[in-house]
Amino acid sequence: MKGLVLLASLLAGSASAHMQMSKPYPIRSPLNKDSKGEKDYSYTNPLQASGSDYPCKGYAKDEFESQATYKQGSKYTMELEGSATHDGGSCQLALTYDQGKTFKVIESMLGSCPIDKKYDFTIPSDAPDGEALLAWTWFNKVGNREMYMNCAMVTIGSDSKGKQDSAHKSAQHTVEHANHPNHPNHPNHPNHPNHPNHPNHPPMKQAGPPKNMEHEHEHKDLVHQHEQRDMTGQMKTMSFDSLPELFVANVDQAGKCVTIEGEAVNFPMPGDNVVGKAEGKGYKCESNAPFLGAGDSGSSDSSSNKTTTDSSSKKTTNSTRSVPSNTSESMSKIASAFGTPSADPRVLNGQSSNSQEASTNNAFSAYVGGWTCTSGEILCAPDGMSWAMCSNEQPVYMGPVAAGTICRFGSIVATRGW
Repeated sequence: MKGLVLLASLLAGSASAHMQMSKPYPIRSPLNKDSKGEKDYSYTNPLQASGSDYPCKGYAKDEFESQATYKQGSKYTMELEGSATHDGGSCQLALTYDQGKTFKVIESMLGSCPIDKKYDFTIPSDAPDGEALLAWTWFNKVGNREMYMNCAMVTIGSDSKGKQDSAHKSAQHTVEHANHPNHPNHPNHPNHPNHPNHPNHPPMKQAGPPKNMEHEHEHKDLVHQHEQRDMTGQMKTMSFDSLPELFVANVDQAGKCVTIEGEAVNFPMPGDNVVGKAEGKGYKCESNAPFLGAGDSGSSDSSSNKTTTDSSSKKTTNSTRSVPSNTSESMSKIASAFGTPSADPRVLNGQSSNSQEASTNNAFSAYVGGWTCTSGEILCAPDGMSWAMCSNEQPVYMGPVAAGTICRFGSIVATRGW
């Protein structure tokens, strides 16, 4: 027994030789003394070259045990522990809500990661509420061609949906229960004061409006609020889903990408937030992959054209989010949830000379690009036939509206109302 304890201690000590995420604690982290599950004392090892433990060292489907709660739009710090930084390299932070099937990049650190060991990141304002995994990946600059990946279980936002659903069901139950003939308060119940057979029943008068009418109106209002919240949630999810996919290499996955010795990876789709700078490309691929972007197989040695900053500052890149393929189908459901729009003085008059150009192609992105907007806000083209959504205070072009709808003054509504 003492021998096993000594062995575990030695393994834990050697784990600090490389790098691992220490805040928040990743799944099965040996650093997490409060975790009740089993520990992985080889946690700083890279993923298997075969990809057998991608993603998350094979732990993405462990029983959920949240290590942190993050609010949309708020800034947090991720910390690393270890000593062997392999002359740095490039890292990414990403979120997944489906146990590692898809990862959406929220931060890219180029060139000197993980030398600093502490990195700030912001949870996107359009990130859905719920249980998620925060993934940290690292491609070392020197040494073996490897991919390091740690994933922590985190809670995004506040799970208010369950409470609202309960309130909705409670209100519905109250109305239905009160309307049941066997309920004591129902007019047809023998013990009800207004029942004809009740001994204290007063002389019958002409029946007025049902007493439960007010409850029915409250119930309809709750249902409408519930539908509006669900539609807004769908819209936020669509915007979040347009974030780029996590870059993957050296683990025999899509694209068959490998990194290049001595070069830091210059991610082809780094996302909205980038820290640092990488010279060259740093990778090559055999085929296309979602994280490479349209028309980029990764085989070219030319560097990517994107704006970055040094490690002491951060700014938004020139990358544009892709539009989900199911936008029109989802929008046909979303449109009915919005009420009467209000005027927006930023929208050009429909007769303006550049109205048609701004409404029919990606010039709309430039049209709204200079606007100041609020995250979650809808921005309409002059003719109302295409739209953008504000994410992290920047417009994201979403494409044409669904058939039978039109975008007007910050809302998408049925065309019959215009």
